[in-house]
Amino acid sequence: MLYILALLIGVVAGLRAMTAPAAVAWGACLGWLPVAGTWAGFMGHWITVGIFTILAVVELVTDQLPSTPSRKVPQQ
Repeated sequence: MLYILALLIGVVAGLRAMTAPAAVAWGACLGWLPVAGTWAGFMGHWITVGIFTILAVVELVTDQLPSTPSRKVPQQ
């Protein structure tokens, strides 16, 4: 199960920058990822979940704005 979650986090990290940390924070908060007592224990705190969720939503919204340059076209 842990390997499947790691694979999914890797796939999500390739799509959006802030969605992967938000997914890890939610997984740690819900108890799916055992991070208690480790250096990553802060990821399970509700404040961390809130911060990363807000950042992920802001990233998704700003990518949809008309003034945001396309990621498909190289910078000129």
